[in-house]
Amino acid sequence: MKLEFYNAKLARIVNSKKNFQSQNSDLDIPQDFAKFNELVGLPKHPVTFKPTPLMPYQIEFAKLVPHNRNIRFHINKSRQIGVTELISRVLAYQSFFKYKGGKILIIAGTRVHTAGEIMRRFKELFQNIPGTVLDAKNSLKLSLKNGTEIEALPSNSDAIRGLTKVKAIFVDESAHFNLIDDSIVLDAILPLVDTNQADLFLVSTPNGRRGFFYEISINENNYHKIQWDYTVAAGFIYQLDEFEAKFEDKTVDVDQEYRCQFTSPRTSIFGDDFDTEDFEVEEL
Repeated sequence: MKLEFYNAKLARIVNSKKNFQSQNSDLDIPQDFAKFNELVGLPKHPVTFKPTPLMPYQIEFAKLVPHNRNIRFHINKSRQIGVTELISRVLAYQSFFKYKGGKILIIAGTRVHTAGEIMRRFKELFQNIPGTVLDAKNSLKLSLKNGTEIEALPSNSDAIRGLTKVKAIFVDESAHFNLIDDSIVLDAILPLVDTNQADLFLVSTPNGRRGFFYEISINENNYHKIQWDYTVAAGFIYQLDEFEAKFEDKTVDVDQEYRCQFTSPRTSIFGDDFDTEDFEVEEL
């Protein structure tokens, strides 16, 4: 009887320690954003595939996320400067701090495939810290041991509405939903932002003078507006003169794709058969 009592007591102690370790598996996560990225692995150069240090604009942006209040970002950016990678890393970092124990939503495109590709890349950030992961089996979800849940959804998912404990929402390529009126996307998101006091990251290259992303850019509102053109990555991802040589390609709307100017929809550049979904997972 005494042995059974001892074994039961020992089991409770062991389980208690396991639960404590599980709940606090993020204790060794660096509070410094740059050191966190060294831990999970630096971004890889798109050509050499070698680890590349974070760019100055990326480090400075991470400091803009306030600790004690929510914020709405409107980020008008060039293609091929690593912004999708940046926001994913900020979300991964904050999943151990500001967003710990809550839900993080990643909304990308109108297809499950596009959302799944974003999530696949997001999960790669946890390969070097597998002990923090509780469940990664679902292609669109990631659960951490500290209670944080990350989910990727297409913009037309009914699952967006009514969610609770949402602490951050990342909308990738916000100007490129294939909708005549894309305001329905923002209409589904903003109630979650307001109800949960969540952070919002609206990120996109421009796509003509239409849609909610454009309207937010030209009107006074409570968004923290940022514009990053192609020059912020010069000397890091590519050399400036080499990149500007691409501007000779007349099939590309350089002002819109790389200089953050709202000109005309991409469909008018590439023809009626062009599918904006092709651009919804940003190349680094």
